[in-house]
Amino acid sequence: MATQAALPNELYGTISGIIDQAAIQRIFGSFGFASQNGVLKAHVLFQSTGGGIGEGIALYNYFRALQIDLTLYNVGSVSSIAVVSYLGARHRKVSRHAAFMIHRTQTTTQAANTQTIKAFAESAVLFDKNTESILREHIKNLSAEKWAHFNHNDLWFSADDAVKCGLADEIVDFAPPAGARIYAL
Repeated sequence: MATQAALPNELYGTISGIIDQAAIQRIFGSFGFASQNGVLKAHVLFQSTGGGIGEGIALYNYFRALQIDLTLYNVGSVSSIAVVSYLGARHRKVSRHAAFMIHRTQTTTQAANTQTIKAFAESAVLFDKNTESILREHIKNLSAEKWAHFNHNDLWFSADDAVKCGLADEIVDFAPPAGARIYAL
C-alpha cells in the first residue's frame, strides 16, 4: 500500500469546468480532505463558464463557510453562476487579461407543456432573486445603467472593471512558488 505525501499547510490548486453535481462533490471532497490534513490556506486557479444555479449557490455558501483561508484567481473567464461561486471566496484575484460575465437566469421551454413552462418561469424568478441578492451584496460600485443592462443582456467585466466594482479584490496573477505542487480540485 502506497503512502500518500503529506499536504502542505498552504496549498495551490485548480478548479476548472462546468459547475454541476459531480464538480461540487469533487470540490467538497477535496477541501474536506485538505481541511482534515492541516491545510490552512489555499490559492486556487478558478476557470468556469458556469453551470447549475443550485450547484453554484451551494459552492458560494461552501466557500464562505470554509475554514481554510481561500483565495480564488480568475485567470481567463469566470462566467454565469461561476461568478456567484467565485464571490464566496474570502479573497478574490483576477489576472489582467481575464474577464467576468453575469446574466439573468436562462432556461429552455422546448417541447414543454404550459404547466412546465409555468414551473420554469417560477424557478427562474426565484433563482434571479437569489443570485441578484448575492451579486448586489458584493458588487457595490455599479451604475444603475449597468444594472439595467444586466436585466436584458450579458454584462461583461474586464479585470479593471471587476476591481472597481468590488467583484475582485485586486489584479494579481496565479503564481505558485517554484517547486510547489499544484492539486486538481
